[in-house]
Amino acid sequence: MQREKNYEIFFGLLANKFKQRIIAELMRREQNVNELSKNLKAERSKVSHALLVLEKCRVAVARKEGKFRIYSLNSETIVPLLRLVDRHAGKYCEKCNYK
Repeated sequence: MQREKNYEIFFGLLANKFKQRIIAELMRREQNVNELSKNLKAERSKVSHALLVLEKCRVAVARKEGKFRIYSLNSETIVPLLRLVDRHAGKYCEKCNYK
């Protein structure tokens, strides 16, 4: 039962389209909230809120650089997982046409 709850929480978090866009941006390079907001053409408050959730679940991590918090993806767990997802989806999911 705990495994199912873990899946529900984790995949529910990743099912959000806006958070997916943030994750994709952070896969490209680490960024601060202002950069993400500009690149995503989204309000800074919306980006900040999504980052807060991603950070609580350790999908994203932040480090201080001067007055800015620079966000990146968790390189220990999330980056390898997303690379695996990319390989799996590219090999097996292209023809499933799920939307």
